[in-house]
Amino acid sequence: MAHATPRLNITSVPGFFAQDLPETDPFLFTHEKSNFGLLDSFNMDLFPATPSIIGLELVYGTPWDRFKDAITALNLDAPEGTSYRVLFLARHGQGHHNVAEASFGKASWEEHWARQDGDGNVVWFDSELTEVGIQEARYANAAWKLQLANGAPLPQSFYSSPLQRACRTLEITWGDIVLDKDDIPKPLIREKLRETLGIHTCDRRHSRSAIAAKFPSFRIEEGFTENDELFNPRVRETNEERRARLALALEEIFSTDESIYITISAHSAAIMSILSALGHRTFELKTGGILPVVVKVTTEQNI
Repeated sequence: MAHATPRLNITSVPGFFAQDLPETDPFLFTHEKSNFGLLDSFNMDLFPATPSIIGLELVYGTPWDRFKDAITALNLDAPEGTSYRVLFLARHGQGHHNVAEASFGKASWEEHWARQDGDGNVVWFDSELTEVGIQEARYANAAWKLQLANGAPLPQSFYSSPLQRACRTLEITWGDIVLDKDDIPKPLIREKLRETLGIHTCDRRHSRSAIAAKFPSFRIEEGFTENDELFNPRVRETNEERRARLALALEEIFSTDESIYITISAHSAAIMSILSALGHRTFELKTGGILPVVVKVTTEQNI
């Protein structure tokens, strides 16, 4: 008999990164110049007075070493059914749809162009990265190499939206770091991680066969349909519907994956919905941006 997926309560734990703080301006913040926003000193008042936290001397090693020690301590002291994880949310690099919307203007884009596959010169159906977007993904690759050299934790699991701009960004970011290694799990494409559904052709995905052919080093989740059955050319998903979808995506990930460090390659509105579902402050990512979030995961019986 199949068992129901356990209900989870998933909330952000602030105090580790500058992006948690209300005074951090997302339009001025540069993650690549600040250890992805990692704070030099953690706000220990946010944590319960548990033995491992009290005894932990957060003074040695790099800031990332201290961060990993703090996450380890939180998990050592967590009651059964509770765990602390770290999400690295990555927005895709610039896509052709981003350029088209800026060029046509928001009103013209919404009323006409977003409903087209392209303009006769550029195609933005399931938009690919522009040259700028490719470079942004390469910047993310260089940023991760620097942070890993400084002691940052290597993600243990990699997830992506099925839209090709997200897959391509993950592929470029991690290609020569882990994707060419046999002992690292391949990225998993999950349907629910995609951008707002409906009307905008840039958010309609290719077929499963086409995605598998374009990204042969990726895995695709079980039950992923051959054709895009979620896209409606006449109805756009509401913010509330998108938030519910992304909240369910998180629950499915955390109920089946015990990894502590996880990266998700997704989209602006999708990431905003993830942050909302976690109770994290609003923080808009630029294309190619990276946002780390510490989360507390508790099963329903422990809430």
